[in-house]
Amino acid sequence: MSKSGIIYPLTEPSSDAEPKRKPIHHILLGSPQLVERTIHQLHQARYAEVYRWTHPIETPENRLILTTKPGEVMSLLVRLVQLA
Repeated sequence: MSKSGIIYPLTEPSSDAEPKRKPIHHILLGSPQLVERTIHQLHQARYAEVYRWTHPIETPENRLILTTKPGEVMSLLVRLVQLA
């Protein structure tokens, strides 16, 4: 956990046997209910485990380049994917 209290998810373990795996970063940004629903839909689609996402992070005012609305949160995921 960082000093800010944000818990960063662990990336999937890498292996020398799979050197072509590269990270892809996902950001969900929206109302807390919609972010949570989307995380669970991605889990049901077998794309990412729920525990791999960060806990919802309130978006700090004037500290993101992304335009957000009051009350929105974000959640992050780093996933390693196999390149062809």
